[in-house]
Amino acid sequence: MTVLTEPTAPAVIAPWYSLFNVASRGDVKAIQEQILTEDYESCAGYLPGECWGRDTSIKVVTNFANTIPDMKLDIKEVLVAGDRVIVRGEVTGTPAGELFGVPHSGKSFRIMAVDIQTIRDGKIAKTFHMENRLSAIGQLRAK
Repeated sequence: MTVLTEPTAPAVIAPWYSLFNVASRGDVKAIQEQILTEDYESCAGYLPGECWGRDTSIKVVTNFANTIPDMKLDIKEVLVAGDRVIVRGEVTGTPAGELFGVPHSGKSFRIMAVDIQTIRDGKIAKTFHMENRLSAIGQLRAK
């Protein structure tokens, strides 16, 4: 069993967050299969469709290269609580087309994202995530 501490947690989660740096990431499917449990679940809310498994996560993360080709995620803070790793990050990018219902304008955004990662046997088993999409919409719509 991996004992999580604030110094050791980044090594467990770093491969996951590298996938959100589109310009430098590797094989999304191979990396996710190595770092996520088979029964991995990602949740952004409680409504139907707001949670999905590893296969859907692979598709979602792969699609970022088309949607936001210069997407970058910088980890700003990592906290550990038992088997959970809480990550505060900053996501930046310039959409290649419509994003969150906002037509393409060539504008970029910078938002905060917070994740709670549950770690089991050295792999990520569950992610609760919240991105400040409202801020991105406001930045993309700004005149």
